[in-house]
Parts: sequence; structure tokens; C-alpha cells
Amino acid sequence: MNATRSEKYSSEDEIVRLVKDFEECTITREAWKHREHLVVALYYVSKFDLAIATKRMRRGILRLLEHGFGIDLEKEMPYHETLTIFWMRTVHSFWSERRDRPLSSIAAEMIASLDKDLPLRSYTREYLFSDDARKRFVEPDLP
Repeated sequence: MNATRSEKYSSEDEIVRLVKDFEECTITREAWKHREHLVVALYYVSKFDLAIATKRMRRGILRLLEHGFGIDLEKEMPYHETLTIFWMRTVHSFWSERRDRPLSSIAAEMIASLDKDLPLRSYTREYLFSDDARKRFVEPDLP
């Protein structure tokens, strides 16, 4: 797909295709960027309650890392629990305020609005990227 940034995920079909690629671990590492994380999270929060959506996202990321990207999770663990919870809560809140709109419209606004550095408004870099924050959810350390 050669869609530009603003055109990508402009239909629910494109969103569903992305989710399918994520769940089947066929999305490439190069294509699995911040916006793809957000769009999959958006799809899940629109279909499931937050707890189930978060569980699906966590399980999907771990499967993708291992089966899609070939990472040995016993040797390397790029998964980050605090970031996953932070983004799932953020996406859920964003979606909740716009749930009457088409998913593709919400996705476009969300991609433009939710910068990948947003967690650093709530966490210091050192705390957010600590081993503890990677392994389990930690509450923000900034006011």
C-alpha cells in the first residue's frame, strides 16, 4: 500500500486488514510503527471493554514479537507493560469522546493528535524506561 500518512487507514476495511495482519503476525517490523499500534488499539477498544482490549493487545504484541519478528523473548524483551497500559487507556479515552463517529475518522484524528512522546508528559524518561516499568505497570511520576 502506497498511501500517504493522511490517507492511511481511511476506511474501516483498511483498519480491519491491519488488525488481521497484526493478529496473524504478518505485518513487517518496518511497517509496525506508532500509528499502527494506535490503530490496532483503537479497533480493540471499539470492539471490547478496556480490560479485554488491553489483554488482546498485550497478547498480540508478544505473539508478533516472537512469531512475526522472530525475537527470542527469553533472551530479549522489547515489550513494555507501562507503555501498553498507558496507550490503551489513552486510546480508550480518545475513542470514548468520539465513539459516534466512523472509526476511520477517529483513527485519522488520533494519528494526528497522539504523539509518540506523550507518555513523557507523565513520566520521566528514566522511570518510564526502567526495567520495573517494562515488566509491570507503574503509575506516572510527574504531576
